[in-house]
Amino acid sequence: MINRGLCWNSGRVREILLIAVMSLYAVQSSANVPLDDQRALFREAVTDAREGRVNEATAAITALGDYPLVPYLQLELFKAKLFALSHDEAKAQLNEHANSIVGSYMERAWVTRLVRNRNWEAFLQFTGSTPPGGLQCEYITALRATGRDADADRFTRKLWNTGYSLPERCDTVLANWLYRLSTEQKETVHWTRARLALQQGQSGLAEYLLRDIQKAELARDILTKPDLLYQKGHVLEVNDFNRLLVIHTLQRLAAKDFQASNTLWHQLNLRFQFTAKENYALRDRFAREIIAGGADFARNWLDANDRQFEDHYLTEWRVRLALKDRDWEAVQRYIAALPENVRHKADWKYWWARADIEQHQRMTPQAKAVLNALASERGYYSFLSADLLRKKYQLGGERTVNTKLIPEVENLPGMLRARELHWHGFVANADTEWRRAVRSLSQEQQVAAAQMALDWGWSNAAVLTALRAKEWDDLELRFPLAFQETFEQSASNAGIELNWAYAIARQESAFAEHAQSRVGARGVMQLMPSTARGVARDMGRAYPTLGDLHTPAINIEMGTYYLGQLRKEFGGNHILATAAYNAGPQRIKRVLERQTEVIPADIWIENLPYGETREYIKNVLAFSVVYGLKLKGCKSPSVQTGCNAYGDGRYAVIAPNLYVADKDANTDGVRRAEDL
Repeated sequence: MINRGLCWNSGRVREILLIAVMSLYAVQSSANVPLDDQRALFREAVTDAREGRVNEATAAITALGDYPLVPYLQLELFKAKLFALSHDEAKAQLNEHANSIVGSYMERAWVTRLVRNRNWEAFLQFTGSTPPGGLQCEYITALRATGRDADADRFTRKLWNTGYSLPERCDTVLANWLYRLSTEQKETVHWTRARLALQQGQSGLAEYLLRDIQKAELARDILTKPDLLYQKGHVLEVNDFNRLLVIHTLQRLAAKDFQASNTLWHQLNLRFQFTAKENYALRDRFAREIIAGGADFARNWLDANDRQFEDHYLTEWRVRLALKDRDWEAVQRYIAALPENVRHKADWKYWWARADIEQHQRMTPQAKAVLNALASERGYYSFLSADLLRKKYQLGGERTVNTKLIPEVENLPGMLRARELHWHGFVANADTEWRRAVRSLSQEQQVAAAQMALDWGWSNAAVLTALRAKEWDDLELRFPLAFQETFEQSASNAGIELNWAYAIARQESAFAEHAQSRVGARGVMQLMPSTARGVARDMGRAYPTLGDLHTPAINIEMGTYYLGQLRKEFGGNHILATAAYNAGPQRIKRVLERQTEVIPADIWIENLPYGETREYIKNVLAFSVVYGLKLKGCKSPSVQTGCNAYGDGRYAVIAPNLYVADKDANTDGVRRAEDL
C-alpha cells in the first residue's frame, strides 16, 4: 500500500518544517531537498492555500525547489486569490501555464469567476469565437448582454437542436430566443426538436415540447399513453413526424405485449410504408423483446422475419436457440449461414466443433483440429476447448519490457507529476497527467511506463498502458495482483475464491479506485451507492460515504462481501453470482424462473438475453483462470467451476430456480446491463 503522506495539524510544526526545508534548500542549492520533506511541505502548503493562508503557501514555493507539483500549488494559490486577481495578473499566470493540465484548470477557474461576476465582455474576449465546453448557455448570455443578438440567435438555435433535455440554467437563454420568434416559427422549432427527442428515445421531452402546440393533441396523448396507438394509429396523418412517432411507440409497445404490437406493426406498415431501414430497426427491436421474453414461438418468428439470413444478429440468435434445443444439426447449419468474418470468430468456431462432436458422438478429426487451434490461445472459448480436449490451459505469456528505458521515462516532467499526485492520493489528477504523458511515448516506452506504474503500486495505470501499447501477452502488466493484502483478507472473510474476486475487479474497473461509471457505480469493484448501503446494513456498519466507495480497502471489502452474498443467494453457483453482480439479481432470477430444465453452463451463458452480461461473464471466467494460475492457492482452475477442478468436475450446469426464493432483495445489482 502506498504511503499517502503526513497529516499536519499544528501551525508550529508547519513553521518548523518550512524553516528547516528552506534552510536545507539554501545550503543545498545544487542538490535536491529530500523528497519526503518536499512531499510533507507540499501537503501543508496546499492546506494553507485552501484555508486562506496565502502568505504561508506562497513562501513554500521557494522552499519546494524543483518539486514536480509546484504548479499544482500555484493552481491552489490561483484559486485562493481568484476574486482578488486583476485581469493582467490572471493573464500572466495563465500564460505561464499555457498548454498544460494545470493551465486548463486555471482557465476553467478564471472563466467561472468571469461568469459569476457577469463580466461578459471579458468573458467573450477570453473564450474567443467558440463557447467553452459546458458553458454554452453562459456564452449565449454574454453575446446577448453585449448586444450581439444575431450571434446569440445562431448559437441558441444550435443549442436548441438536441434530442436531450438541457440544464435549467439554460431556460432563460432559450426563453429569450423563443420570444423573438413568430408563432409559426415557434411551432416549427418545437416540432423539429420533438422529432430529435423521439430519435433519441426521449418520449417525455417530446411530449413536453408539444404541450402548447396546436394540432399536437393526438401525438401528445400517444406519447403519454402508448396503448392509444392500437385505437388511433389508423387515423394519424401520414407525415414524417407521425412516422417517427409510430416507430417509437411500436418499440415501446413491444416490451409490453409482443404479439399484439407485432400485429400492429404490420398493419401500420401498410399505412405509413416504412422504409427498409425503418423496418430493419423495428425487426431488431422486436427480435430483442421476443428473445428476452423466452417465447416458444421465437424460432418461428425469426424464420419468418429473416428468411434469407440477411441479419447476422438474428442468425446468431438462431444458433443460440438451437443450442438451447440441442439441435446440433441446426447449430452447424445456422453457423454456416453467418457472414465469413463472423463465422470465423472464436465463439462460433467452438460451437461448430462442439456440435460436430455431439452429432457424431465422438471427437471427429475436423472438430479436433478446430479445438486444438483454439486451445493454443488464451480466452474463454480457448479454455472451453482445452477442457474438451482434456488439455492444460495455455496462457502464452511473454514479457518484452525493456527496463533500461524506465529511468528515462520516469524522469519525464509529466511522469514525475503523475507519480507525485498518485502518491498524495490525488488519483484523478494523476490519471490525467499520466494519460497525456503516455500519448507522446513510443510503444516500447509505453511498455516501460506500464512496468514503472506497476512498480509504484499503480495497477490501473499499468493495465491501461499495457493495453494501449497492445502488449497483449505481458500478463504481469495486464493482470496485476493489485491491493493484494486487502483482496486476500476480504476474499477470505467473504468465503469466496481469491481469483474470482480479482477477476471481478479486473473486469469492473481494472483496479481504478477513482472510477465512476455513467450510472454512478464507484471504485475498484464498481459498487452502486444504493447497493453499498444494503451491504453496509447487512454487515452491521454505518452507510458508506461516496468518498468511502473510492477508498480501495472499504470498496474491496464491501464488494467481496456482496459477491459472497450473491453466491449464497444463487445456491453457491459463482456463474449466476457473476451474472447477478453485473445485471442485478432480480433479472437473473427472472431468467431462471422461465427455465424448465438443467442446462450446461456454456449453453446457459450463450443464451442469456443480456448482451453486456454475456460478455461480462465470459471475461470474468477467463480472467479467473488467469488469476487462478497466478495464485498459489488455486489448483487446477476450471473456466466453468473454479479452483481445484478435476475430470468431470470441470464442467458446470445451471438448474432452474437455483436461488434462495425468499431472499430479501434489498439491491438490484451493481450496474444495469443493456439487453442483448
